[in-house]
Amino acid sequence: MRFPRTTILVCAAIFLAAAAGIFQFSLSYDTRVYFNPEGADFAALRNFEAKYGQDNSVLMVVSAPGRKMTEPETLAALADLVSRAWTLPHSSRVDGLTNFPHVMSDADSFSVADLVPGDVPLDAAQAREIERIALDDMLIRNRLLSGNAETAGVIVNFNLPAEASAEVREIVAAVRALAAAFEADHPGIEVRLTGNVMLMAAFSEAAMIDVMYLIPISLAVTGLVMLIFVRALLPSLAILSLLGLSSAAAMGIVGWYGYDLNTSTVSSPVVIMTVNMAAAVRLVTTALHALGRGISQREAIAEAISVNLWPITLTSATTIIGFLSMNLADAPPLRQQGNIVALGIVIAFIFTFTWLPAVLSLMKLKPTVQRSQAFMVSLGRFVNRYYRQLFFLCSTIVIACAIWLGNIRLDDDFARYFGEHFEFRQASDYAEDHLTGLNIVEFDIGSGESGGVFDPAYQAKLAEFEAWLRTQPGVVSVAAISDITERVHDAMNAGAAAASGLPVDRETIAQYFLLYELSLPFGASLNDRIDVARSSSRVTVILRHMTSSNIREFNANAAAWLAANAPPEMQARATGINALFANLSGSNIRSMMLATAVSLVVIAFIVGFALRSAVYGALSIFLNLLPSLVGFGLWGLLFQEIGLAASVVTAMTIGLIVDDTIYFLLMYQQARKRGLPPDEAINHVFSTVGVAMLVITVSLTVGFGILMFSGFEVNRTLGAMTALVILANLFIDWLMLPPVMRILENSRARRGRASAS
Repeated sequence: MRFPRTTILVCAAIFLAAAAGIFQFSLSYDTRVYFNPEGADFAALRNFEAKYGQDNSVLMVVSAPGRKMTEPETLAALADLVSRAWTLPHSSRVDGLTNFPHVMSDADSFSVADLVPGDVPLDAAQAREIERIALDDMLIRNRLLSGNAETAGVIVNFNLPAEASAEVREIVAAVRALAAAFEADHPGIEVRLTGNVMLMAAFSEAAMIDVMYLIPISLAVTGLVMLIFVRALLPSLAILSLLGLSSAAAMGIVGWYGYDLNTSTVSSPVVIMTVNMAAAVRLVTTALHALGRGISQREAIAEAISVNLWPITLTSATTIIGFLSMNLADAPPLRQQGNIVALGIVIAFIFTFTWLPAVLSLMKLKPTVQRSQAFMVSLGRFVNRYYRQLFFLCSTIVIACAIWLGNIRLDDDFARYFGEHFEFRQASDYAEDHLTGLNIVEFDIGSGESGGVFDPAYQAKLAEFEAWLRTQPGVVSVAAISDITERVHDAMNAGAAAASGLPVDRETIAQYFLLYELSLPFGASLNDRIDVARSSSRVTVILRHMTSSNIREFNANAAAWLAANAPPEMQARATGINALFANLSGSNIRSMMLATAVSLVVIAFIVGFALRSAVYGALSIFLNLLPSLVGFGLWGLLFQEIGLAASVVTAMTIGLIVDDTIYFLLMYQQARKRGLPPDEAINHVFSTVGVAMLVITVSLTVGFGILMFSGFEVNRTLGAMTALVILANLFIDWLMLPPVMRILENSRARRGRASAS
């Protein structure tokens, strides 16, 4: 206050030093950032990939509206696309209908050649025969060619290092350029791009779109909220500067620390501005109202600081605890988001009592009149008059919401985390509707010994497991080495009925595989199907239109089948990116249950200590659980499905919704200490902090509501659920907390009269 310009310069210097770290950010393209690097599921995936390699692929979905992909002209175009795909940077393997390894034999020879020969043009009869062979082959149908032969797939796999952001950008640009050039050279044929590499690009693109749109929207909406509550342009700009400095400084500091931008951390600036808005508005409106009493501007700002220092300290502390509890989440991006927001709150707290008063002191402020006070007094009187009825009504609503919790299903679909305007989402939807599934689940089936995959008993059990898998709902394709064994065996015996099935001796099977590998065309091998020691093999299952809950159920059923029907060495649990995403919501919810409990206890201790009341501390636990119960109950009534976002909502919002409770209990306690009876104390609370509670609720609801414009489903759901819980909290604090206080006071009075008599 004495040296405002010096204060502003010091804050600006601190901000510039911190915010410079923003330039250290890099955009993460890695879908695996959501998996706990120390988790058992991720360790199993790494072990699987060490044996068989990573699935870093692009699926090109090729169609020619009104034509089949097995016509001579379209087959020639498909062969051209396969040939071009080999030129993509970092490509290691290309699988398509035209170069599919087709086993052929006669009385004198055995060979494995491309299904579509590339040396001579095809006639219509040859094209029909290729279609027949392809649709009869379970490794082609619904994988490389749709059941109606109208859509084909080309799968390109890539060798990528552990950190591959630059390589992914290079691949995605090259693949899109290749698809555009191919479509130009082959009019009437369309290429859509999906797969794991395109998913990586979609994650980064969603993050960049959120940066470009959400932050400007947040600033605009925040400015509008400022004008509504502050009713003055210059103070609103001062608050906006505070929020902008706090969020930019927090992002800069974690940039210096080494954080990467991903689809979760990119929303942190919006959250920082949202959670700090109410405190800044409260300080400014207090100063403007004090000016209305005729005191000087400097005295008004000093009074605003004095009045709000303790409440803002308490609310900031509890909010920080809520976000720091996200460090117990299983997904690293959620931990990072919690840390960034907590850091932003600390910076905003410091700037609220340094930068903001200094900036305000250099402005010419005009007093404002609080027009909402009369309404708040009327609301307080209404609550006092009907507190018993309100308690019954609120209790009924809470019980109903508790019942509606039973409607909630833990489910999501990671392939549809992105809005329908994303090319990846459009291509993925088309692929599932017209070609194949996008959820790939892997099993690593061991034999217990080196060379054991050639054992007839192992092959027979593998074939039995494969047959069972094909009967399961949602399964469109299964690939196992028992397929190769059977087709080579049939070819070697010229399709004789007596020789169909699998060989009965180990040596024959081993010779079959040696012959098959030596006959494979360029770029094809079995290294991604069998480990080096030939002790285990890979079973790949493609699932169509399956959500996370469906995948979890499928995985559990598969593990149960192996446990009941296979020897111990063949026991396996599903792995793969899709399997880990399916488990992600559940693992995070389990980890965040502890975080929620810890937050509740710590916040209750802070509230009880600050108010010198164990009763108020216990009451805060009870009241802070109810908004989540009501919010989730309403979600269960309206939407039913929740996913990854739900895992952090309760722990995160506890630190936010307690702000209203703290304001209420602080003012109520002060009024009671001054001798006011309970009903007048409640009226006093509504008249003094009712508007502040409304400001907190509106600013948080609007701020988190902005996340619903995100292109990333997790952020959209997080924003919607948080806004719903915060609205439910205002309902609890306005209509249920006062009746609870009246009931407690009545009970205390009765006990006092009983002890006196």
